[in-house]
Amino acid sequence: MMLARETQLAPVAQFSVSQRYDRYVDADHESWRCAMRALANVLESRCAVPYVKALRECGLSMLRLPKLSEINQALERFGWQTVMVDSFIPPPAFMALQAERILPITRFVRAHSQLGYTPIPDIIHEAAGHLPMLVDSDYRCFLQRFGEIGKNLKYSDLDEQVYLAQKRYAEYAGLHRNEISTLNSLRSELEDLRRRQKDALTPACLLSRFHWWTVEYGLVGEDAKLFGAGLLSSSTEALATDETPQRRLSLECLEFDYEISRMQPQLFVADDWSHLNDQLTRVLAHIS
Repeated sequence: MMLARETQLAPVAQFSVSQRYDRYVDADHESWRCAMRALANVLESRCAVPYVKALRECGLSMLRLPKLSEINQALERFGWQTVMVDSFIPPPAFMALQAERILPITRFVRAHSQLGYTPIPDIIHEAAGHLPMLVDSDYRCFLQRFGEIGKNLKYSDLDEQVYLAQKRYAEYAGLHRNEISTLNSLRSELEDLRRRQKDALTPACLLSRFHWWTVEYGLVGEDAKLFGAGLLSSSTEALATDETPQRRLSLECLEFDYEISRMQPQLFVADDWSHLNDQLTRVLAHIS
């Protein structure tokens, strides 16, 4: 099947593109600046690492869109690097990159009207969301280990159909959010596939849920600091965590599917990084 074949290819060679930094326009840089101002304000006391300092340590400026070369130079000290991609890449390829300590960053920049949230992967989500947590050595180890586990899992044909339907819906919603009829049709297709998937949960599907509730929307510690990239790249969602029901992270999170275009109905909190790693070990045992 397609996802399995793509995993066997070199993900960097297959999916990497040039950043084409000179094609960013003033509106793109302004979207970045506005997002950074909002995030710095909201995350000052909420992030699991000192957010603004972590941005600087990862080669990011608050004033302009980041350059991939500057990011990679800054990340050398952590043993990580980044690669520029166009949009979504298949989960096995994403995991294979992560296992090699490489984070994909999409060159697309969300519009100013979507600063609070966009369903499409973009440079704000992946640079401002994923990169800051790389300053923490425990989290870096967790992320690489996650990739090593995920890259070897087999995806079913239904898993692939769900991924492609989710990609179609998210990309259309990000660019044509006022075309309600088409969006409803794409959402209906995705929801139907997800209902079918619930009756045939594969190890890859379960691991993707754990990824969502940790790497994308995780919290950690007694004071529930934010570390998930979805929270660190959306001031709207970061603020909403104050009112969102929170559960202690456990295998229970595998029972919860996720929706990419809505606010999260619950979040999961790890006691600490050791607990986060322990839960990944338990997930691996559960799906093996």
